[in-house]
Amino acid sequence: MDEHNPYSASSAAIAASPEKLDIQSTGKWRRFFNWLIDIVAIMVLTFLIAFAAAVVGGDAVGIWIEQMDQLTESAISYALFALYYVFMEGAFGFTIGKLITNTRVVDEYGRPPGFVRALWRTLARFIPFEPLSLLFGDERGWHDSLPRTYVIDRPRNGAPAGRVRHSISGQFGEQVLPQSKPVVDPAP
Repeated sequence: MDEHNPYSASSAAIAASPEKLDIQSTGKWRRFFNWLIDIVAIMVLTFLIAFAAAVVGGDAVGIWIEQMDQLTESAISYALFALYYVFMEGAFGFTIGKLITNTRVVDEYGRPPGFVRALWRTLARFIPFEPLSLLFGDERGWHDSLPRTYVIDRPRNGAPAGRVRHSISGQFGEQVLPQSKPVVDPAP
């Protein structure tokens, strides 16, 4: 048999795929306090960066900061906002607000979101009416539903982030098919 046959089956082991979980999101009040604490943290971070730049750069940087136009100020604010959320949620699965309120960000498998999902969460936060999706919707806003993430109460003692999602196809895959009653032949 030819070892380089492109039509032969692969001998690679198949890794078990993670199972999706039914995850319960945390409540709106905790989400509100997450946001409030994170906004204060971003303001403090902005102040510290501006202060450090003024100390290192001297009077020229201080004058530039004082005379900054609205467009530049907004661009810097949005960039710091995005960097804060992408770094904190991507690296740790939480922000300072979530750390204080004991919540975490997870994906649909109960894992930390990683940098790609954290980036998608952050970009979805820039949708103009996104805050209304959380206010008038369920516990998940667009910045959760679009990248398929959840903000949950922190699991204790290694507990999973949710329950394993059961599907009908999963039940039938284990040969648990509904059985009809056996037909008995009346004539022996």
